[in-house]
Amino acid sequence: MDEATDLIRALTGLAWPVFAAWVVWRLLPEIRHVLEKRAFSLRVGNNELTVQQFSDEVVKTTAELQHQLASQTGRHETGQRPQEVLHRILWVDDKPSNNAYEAGQLQAMGVEVVQRTSTDEGLRALQRAPFDAVISDMGRAEPGGYDPEAGIRLIERIRETDRMTPVFVYGNAGAMDRRDQVADAGGTGITQSPTELFALLGQVGRFPRAVG
Repeated sequence: MDEATDLIRALTGLAWPVFAAWVVWRLLPEIRHVLEKRAFSLRVGNNELTVQQFSDEVVKTTAELQHQLASQTGRHETGQRPQEVLHRILWVDDKPSNNAYEAGQLQAMGVEVVQRTSTDEGLRALQRAPFDAVISDMGRAEPGGYDPEAGIRLIERIRETDRMTPVFVYGNAGAMDRRDQVADAGGTGITQSPTELFALLGQVGRFPRAVG
């Protein structure tokens, strides 16, 4: 009961800040475009920060929120904190910029994120070095053309030789309709929520460091 209470408190206390940050990043592309230019400074309280500094602080702050929520969720699901540590994650997506914010959060928590843009590139990365988890989008442009089920095909290829590495699909609302296919292919989970993605990763292993 105490663990469930802690989880509810974490969700209540963290969901709105994380959601607010997600709205700013995802739903206001004009703001994102300005931030990416990083060509001016702004005043926060009595201090003047460059846009680079401000955006780094936003990533660091929301990464801390994600870290706390994932830790609470992982402890709730298993009854104890995972013993393994997440050191390296492979992220396969033909548009890596779509995941820049999430990748930045992971890096702020000490996780190395290796990004690849196609199934073949992802498989070659897996052959060269081990990863603690793999994240893939669902549909993406491949060398032979657009494949709406590229995420499932990547899982199937991985499972031909590797039954252990967790593989998650991080897609849009349409990808959620393929939840059963992901499971049948050997996928570990599927989500469209960044908060849920971090919670799933938190069940695989602990993040190397807290953000602060």
